[in-house]
Formats: sequence, C-alpha cells, structure tokens
Amino acid sequence: MTERVVNLRPAVVIVLATLVVLGGCASAPSAPPVPITDVRQIEGKWQGLITLGFAGPQERYYLTVNPDGGLVAQWGMNWQWGKVMLSGGNATFEMDSLTNGTITYYEGPSGRSLTLNANFDAWSAIVTPVK
Repeated sequence: MTERVVNLRPAVVIVLATLVVLGGCASAPSAPPVPITDVRQIEGKWQGLITLGFAGPQERYYLTVNPDGGLVAQWGMNWQWGKVMLSGGNATFEMDSLTNGTITYYEGPSGRSLTLNANFDAWSAIVTPVK
C-alpha cells in the first residue's frame, strides 16, 4: 500500500488570510467619515470602549460633548475635561492632562459613531450615542 502525503499549507494560508481580511472589515466603520463643521453634529452623550495601548485592554468609555465644545470623558476611575476644536471639517480634542488627538465622525445605515485617537498617549475609543 502506498502512503500519500497531502500538503495542507496552501489551504491553511488561504483560510488565515481570509480571516484576517474579514476581521479587518468587521471592525472598520461601515460608512466613510463625515466632515464635522459644527459641534452640534457630535453634541450629546456617547458611550463605547476605550482601548489602552496598542491592542491592549479595553474599558467602558463615556463621553459628553457640550454645545460649547466642552468635553467630559470618563473610564474606570479616570475623568478628563477638555474641548473640541473644528477646522476645515476636521475635529481635534484637547484634554486637561495635555492629551490631544483627532475625532472622526461616522454616520450611516448602522447609526452614528465617533472614533477618538490620542496623538501621543496610545489609546483610542469608539463610541455611539446613548439611547
């Protein structure tokens, strides 16, 4: 009887590549970013998750954007206050502890969301409006 050896390596590579592509699509926003030209577009209470570090632990994140552009953020035992600044359809934030970064706004069939990316503190948050 002849023993036959089957090389499964190409099939495994294809399956892993497919999972990586699908995983990336699942975590990406479903709509293109919307320019933020008025703070009223993002005003209100938001909640979601903050990711600490690069692919680090996640915690519940609460964000309030006030009509005057003031921000209040809370996660765990941490509280931060700051402000939103708008320029040419782009939004940035600055918090009291010298944290700053970008805010990206999405609006689509699955709803509204904000992504906050800190410039130097290695964290990001994705939030949706509180219902």
